[in-house]
Amino acid sequence: MRRTLTLLLAATLIAAYAAIAARGAVITPVIRTATKAGHPTHPVWYHDDVAIRIGSRLVLAWNAAGGSVRARTWNLARSRWSATATTVSGTKLDCRCTDSTGANPNRHDVPTVFSDPAGRVYAIYGGGTASHTGDQTGPFFRAAATTGPPKTWGPQQRLSIPGAMYDVEVVRDNHGVNHLIGQQGDNANGAGSLLYVRVPPGTSSTPGDPRPAQVLVKGGRDPNACAWQAAPGCDIFVIGRLVSGPADLAQPTTPTPLFLTWGWTEKNLSGTCGDPAGFCDHGLYFAESFDGGTQWVNADATASIDITSEQISYDDPRFVVIRPAKNVGLFKAIAATGHYPGTPWIAYQPRADMGTGKVDVTKRKGSSWAAPTVIDRSRPWNNHLVFRAYADGRLVLWSDIAQTGRHARELAQWTLAPARGSWRSKRLSVGANWFLTGRPAGALEVLVWRAPWTSGRSRVRFALLKEPS
Repeated sequence: MRRTLTLLLAATLIAAYAAIAARGAVITPVIRTATKAGHPTHPVWYHDDVAIRIGSRLVLAWNAAGGSVRARTWNLARSRWSATATTVSGTKLDCRCTDSTGANPNRHDVPTVFSDPAGRVYAIYGGGTASHTGDQTGPFFRAAATTGPPKTWGPQQRLSIPGAMYDVEVVRDNHGVNHLIGQQGDNANGAGSLLYVRVPPGTSSTPGDPRPAQVLVKGGRDPNACAWQAAPGCDIFVIGRLVSGPADLAQPTTPTPLFLTWGWTEKNLSGTCGDPAGFCDHGLYFAESFDGGTQWVNADATASIDITSEQISYDDPRFVVIRPAKNVGLFKAIAATGHYPGTPWIAYQPRADMGTGKVDVTKRKGSSWAAPTVIDRSRPWNNHLVFRAYADGRLVLWSDIAQTGRHARELAQWTLAPARGSWRSKRLSVGANWFLTGRPAGALEVLVWRAPWTSGRSRVRFALLKEPS
């Protein structure tokens, strides 16, 4: 009898462990709070790079309650804050108005922070407010007064971009140039083009100055779009992600490649555009640049666009990865592995608008794209993605999961090791979370998200993760 019970218990334990392995173990990282006074809905956002590492310090910024952008410095060596938060913005970020969605556009004021090789920190922010105030140009740009963790900031500039630019992502190449992409706000050409801005490196005494914005992928007003309407014509919104690839060690003067992916959305970003096809987010596209962001080519090098004289059209079939008749969700991510010129990988969520989304990953294979690998179909995915490639070739993808239900307090993590052919999943227990974003911080990855709110203010929390084994 005792032997029978022992065997039954062993079988039960084996089954339990197998179930855990199938859905992924749950781990609990160290969670820290940057602020309890963030913007009530959008203190951070999945596009925006709100953290940057400077030596042994991590500078973290957020969109604050009360119409400002704030920043704070974390001491990585001592695991504590170096100082209290400071105000980055030099303008009240509140137009006291609403946009076409009926909400205050300051939800688009989320900052992006970055640095140059001299160690100076820069911030770009306030695009939502700028698009509805003054001459309706922007966003605002500011460089720290000195190199190192910022204590004070230099003069605030207002960039002369019609309709402003927001939802900004940034990567730095091997020459120290920062490359920024973001969405253009409403202007004479409509809203939604994907813009590109270079910020060359500064020196220890003089900050770098942003170069004029260029249209990288042209969206905005298209008189032929939304063809199902009685009167065709609507705005096209281009949602892009950018990554810098590996350097050419044999030719150090060659810029690191830039890999860009995007999709497009018709009429609005609410998911309720009215298209009888049943979705608003279309297709998946890819372009790359090997000259520091001027010339952009497609995957098989049969098409080339010089953005000093023309732009990539949002639906140019020469750059397509997944054709626009297919629904690919708004949220996607890109990473790059290997030696120069590198292999780009794209994570995306097909059928996300249709309630049957899954998480797929594809990589470039020669001049085409490999058949996608489905890494998760356990729920209807339509979530914010963070993608990281490590020096040893390991790939890690993170996502928030849900705002309600039994996984609302978790993040998903999938890992692909070079020697392993399949993805492994885990869950990170972090508490209630929304709008996941992330940024490499040396060997660490900093994940940042919005946490629950009280009295019209939300919290911003973050975790510093080591490379998963």
